[in-house]
Order: sequence, then C-alpha cells, then structure tokens
Amino acid sequence: MDRTEREKIIIEAALKVFSAKGYASTRMADIAKAADMSYGLVYHYFENKEKLFDAIVEDWWTGYYGELEMLRKSDLTTEEKLVQIIRYILKVYEQKPSQISIYVTEVSRGFVYHADSKGKDKFNKLFSLCQDIMLDGQQQGVLRKDIRANYLTYLFLGSIDTFLSVMILGNEKLNETRHQRFIEGIINVFLHGALVRSSKG
Repeated sequence: MDRTEREKIIIEAALKVFSAKGYASTRMADIAKAADMSYGLVYHYFENKEKLFDAIVEDWWTGYYGELEMLRKSDLTTEEKLVQIIRYILKVYEQKPSQISIYVTEVSRGFVYHADSKGKDKFNKLFSLCQDIMLDGQQQGVLRKDIRANYLTYLFLGSIDTFLSVMILGNEKLNETRHQRFIEGIINVFLHGALVRSSKG
C-alpha cells in the first residue's frame, strides 16, 4: 500500500469520526482505530488532528470553489446557476454525508474555525464567488437591483445551510422527493421572491 492510499484511508476514517464525535471530542487514537492502523502510523502521515481536519476541509473547499468558478463563467441563466449550486451540494451530501456534516457543524457554525484568519479567508472567497453570480443576475435584469448583492448572497447561502442542518440533525436520507423539495424550497422562496416584477399598465 503506497502513501496516497494510506492517507486516503486515514482521511476517510477521520471523516467518520469527526462527524460522529465532533472535532473537540475526537482523538488521534480514535482515528487510528477507525482506520485500523497503529497510532504511530497515523502520526507519521498527519502530525496532529488539526492537520488532518485541515486536509478534510481543504478537499471540501477545493470542490466547492471549482463548481462556483465553473458556474460563474458558464452561459447558464442565473436561475440555472443557483439550481446547479444546490445540486452540487446535494451530490456531496449523497456521496460524502460525513463531509457535509463536518462542514455544517464544525466549519459553517464552528466558532474556532471562524476565529481563525484562514477560515475567514475561505468563507470570504466562497462569498465572493457566489456574489459574482448575484451581481451578474442583477446586471442582466433578472434579480432586483434594490436589494444589495451581498444581502442576496447571505440569504441564498444561509438557506442552503439551514436546509442542510435540518437534514443532518434529522439524519434524513436523500431521495428524489427530498432532493426536489430541497431545490424548490430554496428557489421558490429565495429566487422567485427576488425576481424583477414587471410594471403594471
């Protein structure tokens, strides 16, 4: 087994342990046990749980940023872009539920992560990429210009975070009905309430 394979096994084990026990309560020994590796071997690849946690979170940010960068440059309509963002989140929830759980409980709402300047920079980049999509929608006359783009961004990202929290806390499995409900709930409440309304008469 090469280094890359061992690191992948350790990270997968850490995902499950962090998700189940939370960052504060997790010990490297817990991760070693879940990975079925010796305590020393895990430390050989990751010097502490902070480095391991950072590796997990970095993987999340890389994927999320990549999706937003692609959508920002695409020819899709504003609504299609926003729907695609939601679909991406749901895809990760379906394929890597532990990663989404860690994002919601330890990253999005984690005081320690937000207090760190590195964490703030990560969120600022996410916010900026999403806000660019909102600004583009305003310039095209699709989204209302009397609502500041940063407010629209807060509302949209906040809606996604809230829906995810409900699903994670309720330990809900993602099926086609919930998938559609998630998308329609956010789009109908957020986007259709922010559309430019045609003037009467």
